Amino acid sequence: MKKFLLLIASVLLIQVQGSAAPCTTGTLASYIALGSAGCILGNLQVADFAYRAKASGGAAEITAEQIMVMPLLPPVGTFGLQFGAPWDVQSGQDQFSGVTYHVAASSTATPVQELRLDGNGFKAGLFGSVVVNEVVATAAATHDLQVYEKCEEICSSKTSATLDLKPAASTLVVADAVALKSELGPASLTSFVDWFVICIPCV
Repeated sequence: MKKFLLLIASVLLIQVQGSAAPCTTGTLASYIALGSAGCILGNLQVADFAYRAKASGGAAEITAEQIMVMPLLPPVGTFGLQFGAPWDVQSGQDQFSGVTYHVAASSTATPVQELRLDGNGFKAGLFGSVVVNEVVATAAATHDLQVYEKCEEICSSKTSATLDLKPAASTLVVADAVALKSELGPASLTSFVDWFVICIPCV
């Protein structure tokens, strides 16, 4: 998967199209329907959204229509996409959601310098886990970020992860994987946010 993403990123030549509209809150299905035109997130273009899902043990399979995508434009130089869905499993169940998309800066003079991944509303059942893993491929390398709550003898959690991109990148391929598993009791996740920082001094 990492080699595949790196190959895509190395040949990705997305241009921010004047016809692309600003990103608005909608379902992942509506973002997928945007195709290669995508939408504008600050000074970034996000496009070519794709999705796959699976579930076992009686858990519901989350559909693209159930995932809400919200653009976030907080301080200058930082742009984010929040993905929210009814991720939830009970004892003996597993659930997986995989989202991929492309990101391109409007100019090589303003590349993405930092990545951040935040997770919200984690709850893991006994001997269970809720993990959001993000793999980002640039022309130079692939990078991993992960947030989670895992409960075994004791519970451990990490709700935010940050990574400096060296070198900074004007084009990226992002693959987010949400995985829930519980042996005893419910496990759930409310949402996660992919952040792209183009101006670290501005934040």
